[in-house]
Amino acid sequence: MTFYTEITTPKHLNIYYTKISPMKRLLFALFLVFLVSFSVYAQDKPKDFDVKTLSSSNKIIANDNAIFDILITNNRVKDTDFFIGRNFFNEKWKVTADPYIVSVQSGFTKNVKLTVTPMKFLIPGKYDIIVNVESRDGAVKENIPLKVEVVPFGAESIVTELVIDDKIDPRLGAVARVSMENLFNYDIDKVEIVLSSELFETKREIKLKANEERIEKFSLDFDENTPLKNYLFSVSVKSGRDVLGGANKNILLSPYSEVTEKVFENNNFNKQILITKENTGTEISTEDVKLELTSIEKLLAGYNIKPDLTEKIDGKYVLAWTFSLEPGAKRDIIVTLYYGTYLTLLLLVILTWYIVSYLTKRKVVIVKKIIDVDKDREGIRGIKVILHLSNRGNKSFHKIRVIDYLPSMVAAGSKDFGTMRPSKVQRSHDGRLRLIWDLDGLDRGEERIISYVARSKLSIIGKMMLPEAVVEYHTGKRYVHVKSNRLTLLTRASEKERNSF
Repeated sequence: MTFYTEITTPKHLNIYYTKISPMKRLLFALFLVFLVSFSVYAQDKPKDFDVKTLSSSNKIIANDNAIFDILITNNRVKDTDFFIGRNFFNEKWKVTADPYIVSVQSGFTKNVKLTVTPMKFLIPGKYDIIVNVESRDGAVKENIPLKVEVVPFGAESIVTELVIDDKIDPRLGAVARVSMENLFNYDIDKVEIVLSSELFETKREIKLKANEERIEKFSLDFDENTPLKNYLFSVSVKSGRDVLGGANKNILLSPYSEVTEKVFENNNFNKQILITKENTGTEISTEDVKLELTSIEKLLAGYNIKPDLTEKIDGKYVLAWTFSLEPGAKRDIIVTLYYGTYLTLLLLVILTWYIVSYLTKRKVVIVKKIIDVDKDREGIRGIKVILHLSNRGNKSFHKIRVIDYLPSMVAAGSKDFGTMRPSKVQRSHDGRLRLIWDLDGLDRGEERIISYVARSKLSIIGKMMLPEAVVEYHTGKRYVHVKSNRLTLLTRASEKERNSF
């Protein structure tokens, strides 16, 4: 059987008839079936893996963490390791996955906890974060959108206190201090402080570091015609539209007594600061005097009136005096910084030390040494001794005598001395030998070496003590007597030496 296919063309074209064999028609039909089957399979085939996000807690304040549960289903035909949040970087957020790498068996689902933490202070609002999930082999990837909402802070986000006198003379003005403590673990880049009342409003923008405690000072001036009554002073700490903290205080504007203050500084031998308060009014006045000193000034300071309070603020010491002044009374507070006195004392100590050191310093020094020992199997038969004499002073000395002593049983003959022979050799009644050298002098920095050999007819066994040598000289009207070190010899032959004979 033969099949024909009619091909229709536009009218201006001819009509052709193509002959198709049964085998080609069969192959064509199979191809159509394959395309239809593949299309259906492609539509029904599941993804290699599915990711579902379950928000456990995505509404936070700026100091909290958002928590998400991520469900990963592995639809691949093999077990797969997945990375969560790999190479994630965002200057505002930190993402921590637990676990960071999760192994999911084929056809199974595992849960991963994601913790999203702000890296710095964020104003309230909704934030979108994209976290990547990918397989270890990199074949499958997917981006997970996370939504985090930062809600406004509570009233105590920044603990705020307004410090100001309860009673203010409008002619003198006042200083208001706003004390703040940031309770959060993040820096707040833009913090606006608003200090206001019905008389004024002043603003200041600062940056608060994480957990920082800070005090801001505001100088307040008032018109002399300001009505004298109670006013409510308020301070508000804001970030954008959100109020982070605040405080209020009732202040009475009322004139004090007429009190003048004068400050005079004298920088002569010692620096002196004089603060004078005088009440020229008719009412008793309670006065506060404050003075800032550095650490060194605080250490050197002396007072005619001891401060009532000493407080360290911003690396400086703030001294405060509080007292009452009767009408017509005057009070002087004198703070003296004893720079000159302490400097003079220091110079005196240094000078005294130098003089004492100079006077007590040995100008001529003698050191006694043994440089050779002559042994036999029983003990020591002879030793070579040197006396090292040196002038460490800054001038020459004349007529110097060196004296050395040898114990009994030890002697030195005329051939046992080096180039400098003793002037005298004396023996005491107990058998000790006294060697005396008389030197013409010793120049500044000069050194002399005296050497001799001491011998014994019998081997000395046990411990032998060599007494100190002595050098004697005159310096001015003083007669100086300087001793050397003492030497001790263990004269018994060693076990090794005894066995060698």
